[in-house]
Amino acid sequence: MFDVSLGELAVIGAVALVVIGPERLPTVARTVGALIGRAQRFVGSVKADLEREVRASELAQIEAELRAEGEALKQTIHAPVTELRETLAGARDALSDPLPPAVAEAASPPPVAGATVREIPQADERQPDLFVVEPPAPPPARDRR
Repeated sequence: MFDVSLGELAVIGAVALVVIGPERLPTVARTVGALIGRAQRFVGSVKADLEREVRASELAQIEAELRAEGEALKQTIHAPVTELRETLAGARDALSDPLPPAVAEAASPPPVAGATVREIPQADERQPDLFVVEPPAPPPARDRR
């Protein structure tokens, strides 16, 4: 920390011995050592606090970047889903609106001469409908023996 040689320490010690005196020199040396130790611990704690704050700010910055990327990814995923929902809603509305009579007559093919009109048979009740979701069967009653 300080660039002090052995000769300089000897001169400082001799001056301290003359100025302070041999009786009080050990007490003064102990007090100076304790003050230097406190100063070093204080500097170490300040350095640790600064490092902790720098790490916390870096982590906060990384967290903000990750949140922004997550929001962008969420928007990327939700945009096509929203488009598809709007398209399906438009198609559902178009299918639910009946055709005006003039358009319905124009859309139906003209009758063919000599052709007979047959009714479309109703769905067979024995054949299951694959698109109907049936409620699950109730669980069996517990056997209480």
